[in-house]
Amino acid sequence: MKTVALLALVGCAASASAFTINFVNKCGFTVWPAVGKAPYGQPDPSVAFGTTLNPGQSASFGVDDQAIGIRAWGRTGCNASGANCQTGACNGGLVCTDAGITSGVILSEYGYGDFGQYGGQRTAWDLSHVDASINIDTQLSSSDGQSVLCRASNCPADQAYDSSTDYAADRNSPLGQTFTHTFCP
Repeated sequence: MKTVALLALVGCAASASAFTINFVNKCGFTVWPAVGKAPYGQPDPSVAFGTTLNPGQSASFGVDDQAIGIRAWGRTGCNASGANCQTGACNGGLVCTDAGITSGVILSEYGYGDFGQYGGQRTAWDLSHVDASINIDTQLSSSDGQSVLCRASNCPADQAYDSSTDYAADRNSPLGQTFTHTFCP
């Protein structure tokens, strides 16, 4: 009986992993990063994060490896409470309640996937500016060495989605990675 309980405990511990989104502000201006969850385009308030980053600052947020529909973005020109932003605005102020559905700017996107015999359980990730603008030049890197870069002046289809069928922008990494979302790389 103790062996079964121990195996169940080990199984639970193994499934309780997370990935980290690390925001780095290399811009010469303040950025208000946000994280939200909107699986299948429906906001889910169970994952929501917002903060203020002055130039040179960074902040991190952890997300369950099994989550889908995670998105992160940067807002600019917000007031002291993180509302009324010039770009990347959302509902809810500093911590967005709409998961960035209304932001209209470049996003990093993350979601759990099981690739079976072609890689197993992984985090699929990308940059996207489908029906949106590139308000801040953005680089997204994973701790397994992959990286994509999208600038307003140059954002190839293999670096970020600009239409919903730009699958060349897809990336995936093992579970438990740290993704560094750099503003103004």
